[in-house]
Amino acid sequence: MKKIITILAAVVLCGLVVPAFSAVENVKVGGDIVVKGIYRNNFDFHRKDANHPNRDGNSCLYTGARIYVSAELTDKVSAMVRFLNEQDWGRNGVNPTDNERNVLTDLAYIKVSDLLVPGLDLTVGRQEIQIADGLVVGSAYRASTSNYTYTDYGLQKAFDAIKLDYAFTAAPVTVSAFKAKTEELYDNRTGSDTDLYGLDVVIKGENLVINPYYVAFVKNAPKTNQLNTIGLKIGWQPMEALSISGEYAKQFGKDKATRDDYKGWAATIGVDYKFATNMSPTISAMYADFSGRKTTATDWKNWVPVFPSNIASRVGRIAYPALFSDGEGSYDIGNGSGVRSFKLGFGLQPIEKVGLSLDWFNLTAKETAGNIDDAVGNEIDLTVNYAYSEDLKFGLELGYLIAGNYIEDTLGKNNTKNAWQAIATMQVAF
Repeated sequence: MKKIITILAAVVLCGLVVPAFSAVENVKVGGDIVVKGIYRNNFDFHRKDANHPNRDGNSCLYTGARIYVSAELTDKVSAMVRFLNEQDWGRNGVNPTDNERNVLTDLAYIKVSDLLVPGLDLTVGRQEIQIADGLVVGSAYRASTSNYTYTDYGLQKAFDAIKLDYAFTAAPVTVSAFKAKTEELYDNRTGSDTDLYGLDVVIKGENLVINPYYVAFVKNAPKTNQLNTIGLKIGWQPMEALSISGEYAKQFGKDKATRDDYKGWAATIGVDYKFATNMSPTISAMYADFSGRKTTATDWKNWVPVFPSNIASRVGRIAYPALFSDGEGSYDIGNGSGVRSFKLGFGLQPIEKVGLSLDWFNLTAKETAGNIDDAVGNEIDLTVNYAYSEDLKFGLELGYLIAGNYIEDTLGKNNTKNAWQAIATMQVAF
């Protein structure tokens, strides 16, 4: 009798387990590893104070490793989990932070396609969200929010969010709406209960893409503070070799704690041209403008960064972590506000597996205090990439930022040095 009960129990267990596994139609496992050797000098512009001690040079070896599992289930249901660990070499043995002790859950979401009606998708959980080029929303983490040394090269971007996407069947239009929880206030914790809302519309033509959007960043404590941003990006490709894009965003809303109104704005315009000749030379130009605010102004006329991404592509790889760690126009030093950035780029592929690029940035402050000059500086970035194979790539980045009069007037000419960096990269995907 005991054997019969055991056999029946085994049959019932198999009946429960086998359907669960048979519902999985496809499972993929993969990931990537990136190793960087980073040397940076004078990123604090030789400041000598308690928060920025004198640093002649800083170097470290960094590893970022990700592994993911994605599963396609029946009834158009899929799931994605990706784990991430980022750390400087040798830091685990010397007071490691929580991020360095643990493997973080980088992505964890469930997606249901064609929910109720064809074309309607629902995604719930930790996911990456980017609107247009990331001028307003693209990353929940920036250069001032992580714990390892050079956070501007961090891999974290995801939001805890609910997102709906609807692709019209009769027109090339996609509408996305999301709500993300960026901070939750529990018990006696300090901080704010904050939410991020967004509506993103993408209209695609033959050579034209129109992308209007709306973003609301709401802080619910101690008083409601709502920063609204409406924007429009237009991308036009009149010929195969030429691409033109422009984006404009305007902010409004009110900070009830200070009773100030938000009135900032930002604009970018870029042109890329690829020559149909040997070595595939390319040239590009971009102008970016982020509004500033005078120190005596009663309203927030300056551009307020929300959750931007790709900041380095608009102001430079050194200027981002050294001057604008929270986003463009939000200075880490001095009383500057807003920024104008002009970028000129050149690219070349001298041989099949090697790519070269050279970018020059000119930065100018929109508003400064007192007798501070508005010339922030000039940056030059050189990149060399080598594709060893389809899976393994090597890279070298060299950058030099010539400090302008704004930095010298703010910190003192005798204590200001130019910043530079050299970064070697090895990356494999599997």
